[in-house]
Amino acid sequence: MKRLPSWRQQARSKSMSTPRIVLSLAALLVALALTACSTPERRIEKNPELFAALPPDVQTNVRAGRIDLGYSSEAVALALGEPDRQYTRRSTGGKTTKVWSYTSEYTTTSRQRVDARVRVRDSDGRMRTQTDWVDVDVDQRHEYEKLRIEFEENRVSAIETLER
Repeated sequence: MKRLPSWRQQARSKSMSTPRIVLSLAALLVALALTACSTPERRIEKNPELFAALPPDVQTNVRAGRIDLGYSSEAVALALGEPDRQYTRRSTGGKTTKVWSYTSEYTTTSRQRVDARVRVRDSDGRMRTQTDWVDVDVDQRHEYEKLRIEFEENRVSAIETLER
C-alpha cells in the first residue's frame, strides 16, 4: 500500500512553490524592463548633444557612471539616471539646496507559523478540512539610501555615500 504524504507536507508544498515561482518570474520581468534605459550608454545615446557638450574628463567619468563635485545636474543624470527622490533644503540666510537621493533595496525572508484551514485526504481516502499550524516564508523588502547628492546653483556641491 502506497503511503500518502502527510497533510502538513501537502499544505507546505502547495502553498509555497507556485506563488514563489510566479513572484520570481514577475520580478525578473520588471527588472528587465527597468534596466532597458538604466545604463549610462543608453542615456548618452538618448542625449548625444548634451554628452558632446561636456569636457572630455567629465565624459569619461559619465560613461563609467561616476560623478564628482562641480558636475551639472544634467551630467549627473546622464551618469546615474534620474534620482529616486528629490528634496529641496532651505536653510537660514535664504540658501536653497537641491538634494537628489538614489536608493537600493534588499530582501529578507522569515518563516512564520500561521493557523490555517487545509484540505487533506484522510486514511480512508476521503477529503476533509483540517485546521493546524502551517509554516510560510514571508519576504520583506527593505529600501535604503545609497547615494545623496546636493546641488547649489545646478552644480554638485556635496556627495554622500553609504559605507557598509
